[in-house]
Amino acid sequence: MNHEPRQHQLPGYRPEIDGLRALAVGPVVLFHAGIGGWSGGFVGVDVFFVISGFLITAILAREIRAGTFSTLQFYERRIRRIFPALLCMFALCWAVAFGLLMPPDFKAFARSMVASSLFSSNILFWVEGGYFDTAAELKPLLHTWSLSVEEQFYILFPGLLLFLLTKVRHWRLALGVVFSISLLACVLVTPSMPAAAFYLPMFRMWELLCGAFVALSIGFAPIAHPRLRSMAAIVGVACICWATFAFDRATVFPGWSALFPCVGAALVIAYAERTAVGAVLGARPLVWIGKLSYSLYLWHWPIIVLTRYYLMRELEQGEKIAVVGASVAVAYLSLRWVETPFRTGRVAASRAMLIGSAAIGVMCFMGAGVATYLFNGLPQRFPEQVRQLAQGANDTNPQRRLCDNRPASMIARGGACLIGAPDAPTTFAVLGDSFGDALVPGIASAAASAGKRGIVLTSSGCYPLDGLIDMNKRGDETCEAFVTASLELIRRSASITDVVVVGRWTSAALGTRFGASKGADWFITDVQSHGSSYQENRLVFVRSLRRTIDHLKGKRIHIVSYVPEQRIDPPRTLAMCTYLGRACPSGVSLVDYQARQAFVRGVFDRLQEDGEVEVLDVGPRFCSTSGCKVVEGGAMLYSDDNHLSRAGALFIQDMFMPVFRVTANPGGIYR
Repeated sequence: MNHEPRQHQLPGYRPEIDGLRALAVGPVVLFHAGIGGWSGGFVGVDVFFVISGFLITAILAREIRAGTFSTLQFYERRIRRIFPALLCMFALCWAVAFGLLMPPDFKAFARSMVASSLFSSNILFWVEGGYFDTAAELKPLLHTWSLSVEEQFYILFPGLLLFLLTKVRHWRLALGVVFSISLLACVLVTPSMPAAAFYLPMFRMWELLCGAFVALSIGFAPIAHPRLRSMAAIVGVACICWATFAFDRATVFPGWSALFPCVGAALVIAYAERTAVGAVLGARPLVWIGKLSYSLYLWHWPIIVLTRYYLMRELEQGEKIAVVGASVAVAYLSLRWVETPFRTGRVAASRAMLIGSAAIGVMCFMGAGVATYLFNGLPQRFPEQVRQLAQGANDTNPQRRLCDNRPASMIARGGACLIGAPDAPTTFAVLGDSFGDALVPGIASAAASAGKRGIVLTSSGCYPLDGLIDMNKRGDETCEAFVTASLELIRRSASITDVVVVGRWTSAALGTRFGASKGADWFITDVQSHGSSYQENRLVFVRSLRRTIDHLKGKRIHIVSYVPEQRIDPPRTLAMCTYLGRACPSGVSLVDYQARQAFVRGVFDRLQEDGEVEVLDVGPRFCSTSGCKVVEGGAMLYSDDNHLSRAGALFIQDMFMPVFRVTANPGGIYR
């Protein structure tokens, strides 16, 4: 039985949909370029999902109703639409990346190119969303996540729609159930696992179905009255614009927030035709940008990222405008000479030839990516001095994979890593986040020299503070559980007399990230908080620190602090400026360093004056009136802009010797 849908007809070309594409791609490009005023420009991707869902479903439903649907024909159209420009972008990005990216970054690029070729980059970027992942601003293929989500959806959707429209009587109800499950899952998962909700297709499926519902007239019944249709279209544009200008990086997204751009786009598609809104969106400039949208989306992000990489800094205002202009120019060339000839069939190719060529292209890029990854980013491309500088990014704690981020359940059972002298009793513990993990090589070396052994309790991304709630991890209690289990293990271990506590103190107290990659709104709260703010961060920091000290009462507490956070990423920046023959920038200035540490220093000074803790101040080893150094004796002291390298930790290993001194006062009071 054929249960045919009554749908919004698609009799021919609708210029207002191209105008809607312009309303989507423009904010995305401006947001990515860092041009002010477009803080929510990322919602343009959600608008694209709705447009895609509408157009594809309208075509599929029409073919299914006419009995002409062909799976091979459907995927042939997708290949013609997607692959030529995509493979061309891969080729040029690969060529530039080969000549420009340092080995660790070229290796990461190669991995993402393999994933993008298989339309699975969204999964890769979700997995890579760990603490030590390269900043998003340095991933030239990050934007391909949305293409991957679409193509994963279209692997299953044509067959599902064919089955529902031809075999299921209540097909609207069935699609409604799928939509509701996806939307509900997205809303529930976003607060606790925002990266999963952002990247994974099951949490984005409802956005494409939103467009499909317009095509199938599910929830968007045709409106005959022109004024009502105009009002609906105006509401749709208003929803998109409000999200574009009101949302920002702190917005909980996608979740409920994604309903604004998605429902807005659906209203425009459903009702803007033959209205004033449709006339505005159908204006030539918007239509021109809309026709350019796929190529513009494809090219703009690599141009922005690679330009930033070459300059080794954020773009200035004039440069931001220039990269937008360059993106439009390259997109036009791509549209005219690559995208359009294949999509319209001007490039003569049989279905078998087209599919075979696409498969060969994908395999070539996969092969190149795999080879580059296996050969560690082909360091032979650069002179030896450049390679040595860049290698600093890999000079991290060799025990990280084994010891860092152990689950709370394992810690509760006493399953912590051991460092120091192998045959000595366990007398100290290292409690920390990623800053603590980075210092483990230095602490371990000092402990071995002193004949002492201790345990490592570090979890990157988890401040080592009791009762603290990280608002960027709302719903995820992993950090709280880890800190609680670690403190309890230390408390019940009578042999442990000394605790070394290391944290990213400035970010916890100030709520910001300082360095080559900036970060804001890193808010923390506790049970006494009534909201989150930068001022509340300072109060929570002090209260959580107080609880941590109280929990460790009876132990000697050594707080390691004031690690200089650098404005540059030393391994990458020094390697790049050496390679390009530029003057290398210096480390962070003493004034900026002291200003950044001022509040935390005041808190720790009071605790030390009261004899409750001993502060191990590493700052003087790095900083002087000339600034804070990043290299010593030819060794790179940092693995990135904030974390000390293994060499950096060993450089200050003697500073940890007070932890291992023999004292008759094990009560935790320093007098």
